[in-house]
Amino acid sequence: MRRLVGICFIGFVLAGCAVQPPAPEAAEAARLAAFTNRQLRISNLSNWTFAGRAAIRTARDGGSVAVYWRELDGHYRIDLIAPFGAGSARLTGDAQRVRLQTSRGVSAVARSARDLLNRYMGYDLPVAALRYWLRGILAPGAVEMRALDRQGRLASLRQQGWRIEFRDYGHFSGVDLPTALQLSRDQVEVNLVIRDWELSA
Repeated sequence: MRRLVGICFIGFVLAGCAVQPPAPEAAEAARLAAFTNRQLRISNLSNWTFAGRAAIRTARDGGSVAVYWRELDGHYRIDLIAPFGAGSARLTGDAQRVRLQTSRGVSAVARSARDLLNRYMGYDLPVAALRYWLRGILAPGAVEMRALDRQGRLASLRQQGWRIEFRDYGHFSGVDLPTALQLSRDQVEVNLVIRDWELSA
């Protein structure tokens, strides 16, 4: 009888051990490792394209545009197309020089896309940092706050005075990339929905 009780006791102990969740320290270490691996893998992708739609709201006005963004070895092309034929704009450039062309005949060159968008379209958007945030990775520079989800992906981020909420991810070519995110700073809010990502090495 004692032997039977002992066997049952050992069985209960083993069963209890089998369902124990991982220690918090181990789970956090796994999340951080997944985050680090994601940052490295995605930052090494130099050729990518996405299509989506952005809704922009400021203290003065708001609107929405279709967005087509292509990166190729450090060069980028961003097409912004307003609905119902209201107009379009194209930004092309790299880290040193950017050109803006619009359907209304504007053609201008500057050192940053942010300056061109602010000057000619009235939107002060951190385009250089967006190239990173849109892919779900940190932009260069200080990070004020970041939070990760269970898979080690960015869930929220505060950087360069902007707050970025990563609302959803999709799986593309073996990589999880954002499909819905919100950016906000002061009285500016941008909601972006991405329909499709295309990646190449």
